[in-house]
Amino acid sequence: MNDEINESLDIDAPPAAVWAVVTDVRALPQILSGMTALAIEGDDPSMRVGLSWTQTRVIRGHTGSERLAVTAVEPGSKYATEGGGHGFDYVTTWTVEPLGADASRLTCTFRGIPRNWLARVMLGIFSGAGSNASRNAMRADLADIARAIEGGAR
Repeated sequence: MNDEINESLDIDAPPAAVWAVVTDVRALPQILSGMTALAIEGDDPSMRVGLSWTQTRVIRGHTGSERLAVTAVEPGSKYATEGGGHGFDYVTTWTVEPLGADASRLTCTFRGIPRNWLARVMLGIFSGAGSNASRNAMRADLADIARAIEGGAR
């Protein structure tokens, strides 16, 4: 049993501009209102398999940190990260699709994969509340990214 959530937002910007923002990991704390800190591991912050960082976020009033590592990159269109905590492995994928020369669709997909029996039980009991919190955080991230790209303030 996996808990997968997909959220998309159309953005008035070319795919290359959207890709440049979502792959500039160093800038994410200035863009995402729910992210309070980010520390990149190593000296090379370029988007590539193996890039990893620890991020601190606030979701539903709770602050937590987790380490993410990039596990797949399709330059210009998609990257995936993996992390984990609380008995789950997490996979997040960001996808940029062209909707024309000056428009793009940005999609975030989040999947929580239980690692043990207790996590499976917790998923069964709390998946609705957890999914809602994750979905709201994803929607906020997408809106923050769109504002940053389209020239608005956070």
